[in-house]
Amino acid sequence: MPTHPARPLSIAVLLTLVLSTSALHAQSAGALGNGLSAAAVARGGTMVTEHGSPLDAVEGNPAGLAGINHRVLDLSGLALVAHGTFTNSVDNHGTLRAFSGALPYAAFAMPLGHRFTAAAAVTPEFLMRAAWQYTDPAGTAGVTYGEQKQESQFIAVRGSASIAYSASPKWSFGSSLGLVYNQNLLHAPYIFQQQPALAGLKVLLDLHTKGFGWNGSAGAQYQPNDRLRFGISYKSPTFIPSHGYAQGSAYALFNALGVTADPTFQYQAEVDNHLPQAVSAGARWQINPRVRLSVEGGFANWATAFHTLPVKLKEGTNPVINSVAGSSAIQDEIALHWRNQAMFRTGVEIPVKHQWTARAGYSFLSNPVPSSTITPLTAAILSNGLSTGLGYQPESSIPHNFLSKLQWDAAYQLQLPANQSVGTSSLEAGEYSNSHIHVLTQSVTISTRLNF
Repeated sequence: MPTHPARPLSIAVLLTLVLSTSALHAQSAGALGNGLSAAAVARGGTMVTEHGSPLDAVEGNPAGLAGINHRVLDLSGLALVAHGTFTNSVDNHGTLRAFSGALPYAAFAMPLGHRFTAAAAVTPEFLMRAAWQYTDPAGTAGVTYGEQKQESQFIAVRGSASIAYSASPKWSFGSSLGLVYNQNLLHAPYIFQQQPALAGLKVLLDLHTKGFGWNGSAGAQYQPNDRLRFGISYKSPTFIPSHGYAQGSAYALFNALGVTADPTFQYQAEVDNHLPQAVSAGARWQINPRVRLSVEGGFANWATAFHTLPVKLKEGTNPVINSVAGSSAIQDEIALHWRNQAMFRTGVEIPVKHQWTARAGYSFLSNPVPSSTITPLTAAILSNGLSTGLGYQPESSIPHNFLSKLQWDAAYQLQLPANQSVGTSSLEAGEYSNSHIHVLTQSVTISTRLNF
C-alpha cells in the first residue's frame, strides 16, 4: 500500500470537529432525519445495506465498513430551510424562522489487514431546533409575556469508533461505540408543570445545558450473491445528564399578582435527556446492470425515551419564588408522552451517463408526537419525504491530482408539509388548546469522498 502523509488527514478531521462544535448554534435538521451522506439522503435515507460508505456505516450499520479495502475520508455538509405557521387563541400569524442553519460532519475508515476495517467519525445523532415568533397567550392569572421569539434547541453530536469483521465473502459484522455530546437551549415563556406550588405559573426562561453520554451499535450484512444484500442493525438507548444554567424574569407574573419585588432569577440547571434504542433491517437488490433498489424498515422506541423530560433547578436567587416553592431548588417534569415510531425508506440508483449516477427516494416516518403535549417547539411531526440527487465518480484508470480524485454526491430532500391540531392540551394552563401547527423543511446535502 502506498504511503501518504498523515498531516492533511489530521487537519481535515480536526477542522471538522471544530466546525461541528461551533456550528451547533446555527444548524438545524429534523429530529428524525433520513440519511447522512448525500447518496443516502438521495436514496430516501437507506443505509443499513450499504457496503463501503464510512458515513453510512458508522450511523446506519457498522458491518458496512467491511466493504472498504483502502483508506477513505468522507466529508459532508447539510443546509436546511424550514417553513412553518402556528395559530393559537390570540395569534393567527405565528411564523417559523426560514433559514435554520448548516452543519458539517465527517468519517474516516481504513482496513486493518484482510478481514478488519476500522473507522472514526463525528456525525449528528439528533438534531432538532425550532425558532418561532408568536404571541404568548394569557394563562393562569392572565399572565402573558406578549409577542416573543420562542426558541428551543436539542442537539446531539456523536464521536465514534467502529470496527467491522469480514467473516466470509457472504457475511460481515460490525460494532460501534460513541461518545455523544448534547447541547440544549430553551428561550421561551415556561409554564411549570409538576412542581406542586408552582404548577400552571409562567415565567420567561432562558436555559442552557450541556452534557455527555454513551451509546453503542452493532450490525450484520449477508450477501448471498452479487445481486442481493441484506442488512440489520441495532443502536442502544442513550442517557445524557446535562448541566448548565437557567435565568429569566417573572415580571408579568409578579405584575399580575401585585408583587413589587425584583422579578429576575438565576438557577443552576440540570436536564436529563434520553435518546431511543432503534433497530433497522433492509435489502438491496441489483435488479439489472443499470437499476439498483434499496428498501429498509425500522423502529425507534420513543415511548420510553421521550415519556417525560425531567428539569432540575437549584440555588435559586429570587427570594419570592423560593418562598412560594418552599426551597431554592425546584424539580419539574415536562410531559411528552411520545409514541414509538415506525420507519420505511426506499431508494433507487440508476447510472445515467459515464461516471454519473442518478438517485431518488421516498421515506415515511410515523408521527411520534401526540396532540395532547405538542407545542411548536416540539413539533417533530414530518412524516413523508421525497429526495433526489446525483453522484459523480472519477475514472480510476486516469492519473489524478488531489482534486480530481474526489468523488462527489449531492442530494435535495423535501419533507412534505405536515399539520397537527390541538383540541384540548394536557399541558398546564391549557395555553396550547385550540392551536394548529403547519411545518415543512427542505434540505441540501453535499458529500465528497477521497480514496487514498
